[in-house]
Amino acid sequence: MRTFGIGLSVAIAAGLNLVANFVHAQTPAFPTQRITVVVPAVAGGATDIIGRIMSQHLSKTLGQSVIVENRGGASGSTGALAVVRAAPDGHTLFLANNSQVVINQYIFKNIGYDPLTDLVPIAYVAEAPEMVAVNANFPARDFKEFIAAVKAKPGAYNYGSPGAGTPPHLAVERIMQVLDVKLVHVPFRGSAAAMTEVASNNIQMSMATLASIYPFRQAGTARIIGIAAKNRLPVIPDVPTLEEQGFPDMEMAVWWGVLAPKGTPADIVRLLNTRLREAFSDKSNTSTLEKLGIATYSESIEMFQNLINREAKMYQTVVKNMGLEPQ
Repeated sequence: MRTFGIGLSVAIAAGLNLVANFVHAQTPAFPTQRITVVVPAVAGGATDIIGRIMSQHLSKTLGQSVIVENRGGASGSTGALAVVRAAPDGHTLFLANNSQVVINQYIFKNIGYDPLTDLVPIAYVAEAPEMVAVNANFPARDFKEFIAAVKAKPGAYNYGSPGAGTPPHLAVERIMQVLDVKLVHVPFRGSAAAMTEVASNNIQMSMATLASIYPFRQAGTARIIGIAAKNRLPVIPDVPTLEEQGFPDMEMAVWWGVLAPKGTPADIVRLLNTRLREAFSDKSNTSTLEKLGIATYSESIEMFQNLINREAKMYQTVVKNMGLEPQ
């Protein structure tokens, strides 16, 4: 019996070693080299700031060098393609906004990748809600009065955007479709240019994030009459949401998330999700973003995937109803 017991113990130990070796072979060490965070924008903007926050935290918690690589161009598709073509091992990450993940596929004929299948969502990290801004002398004092004014004079008022197919442009188009109102689109080269024209009263309205509107609000040349978000922003607590004013289901934002190439191992995706949730729930990391009107998030992978699917359908419908032909 004793000999049998020893043999059984040896067999069990050998089996456990075999299982451990198999699991180890299936779960490679990570990270084993420098991690690159591809940012599809020039240095200095909100996307770049978010990228540097996440790179610093990942470097500290993963014990490996993490760098930001700015790859602007083609509305972010240049950066997206660099990530899609990278090895799916977690060492190349994409800090994208909703243009690259859900919008570009509907406004460009060929972006060179399928954002819904070629990229794996890791974490939803931040969003800047769109806000409705009007010239300071516009007679409407809130969004409800603004919509009433527009309905009374269909096509009489203009709105500016940073360009066709951008999130602010599609946000106003969605408002027009849902509320059955008519505004005339005037595209500009950037939100700052559009807001300058609102402040000068050359156009009446624009949708933008707080970073673009705030200087004009401070100068008294523009007013924010509604936020397209679920909650008010702490930095401007006096401005109500559109829902508070009787317009539910109008949440629209520029948001940022982290993705990786298709085929990145699930265990690496989960680890990165955990580390990124830590980074963007840490107030010492996010105070700068909050001052810009950017809210940060600590959400599951599933939440991010569901958001992508939901917004893809929403923007596809908006673009189709606009009759906007992909260019």
